[in-house]
Amino acid sequence: MATKAHDVESIVDDFRYSTNVATAHVSIRLGFLRKVFGILSTQLLVTTVVGAIFMYTDGVKAYVQSSQGMLIVAYVSSIFLLLALFVKRRESPTNMILLALFTLVEAYSVGTIVTFYNKGVVLEAFTLTLVVTLSLTAYTMQSKRDFSSWGAGLYSALLILIVSGLLHIFLLHSDTLEFLLAIFGALLFCAFIVFDVHMMMHKLSPEEYILASINLYLDILNLFLHILRILGEAQKK
Repeated sequence: MATKAHDVESIVDDFRYSTNVATAHVSIRLGFLRKVFGILSTQLLVTTVVGAIFMYTDGVKAYVQSSQGMLIVAYVSSIFLLLALFVKRRESPTNMILLALFTLVEAYSVGTIVTFYNKGVVLEAFTLTLVVTLSLTAYTMQSKRDFSSWGAGLYSALLILIVSGLLHIFLLHSDTLEFLLAIFGALLFCAFIVFDVHMMMHKLSPEEYILASINLYLDILNLFLHILRILGEAQKK
């Protein structure tokens, strides 16, 4: 009985003092991981299903390709939903409602993008993304290295990628630059997966499962889109 009482007290302390996941009680740690990967799997499944419908249904494909304005609305909406999610991430059920809306908006965006690529290329990008993500996650989960110092460099590189992408769109139209940016982006989001998995375990508290899910979801989507761009450019050549 004393042991059980101690276990209960330990679990309560994990929340009271915002212990990080890696040092939390084992039941809290496993519960956190179930929530994160459960939410993440649902997000990816929804995105995959929407992408498949858009890609394989001719009528839907034609509609989304001709409705470029909707894609802009989706991008803007995703930014506002992401900000709202960050603010309300601990308020249930608001956080889950916002998460569902955010996932649907992202699924629409990704679904629209994949319609402009060959089906074989999309499937190849999907497979590569799955293999890379699982490999990097498994590596980081068992690694003893501290990846938290990567943060400043990764976000600086992300800013460079965004600025370079804007320059490419509005000023420098080059297939070579497109290919190089796609490679740079893919490598960057591989590093972000490692960083965010590490931060999830060693920096986030057990109640931050929404934030952990969003971080990994965005990393995986961006990795997929950059791999898709690489394969698309390679196919042209």
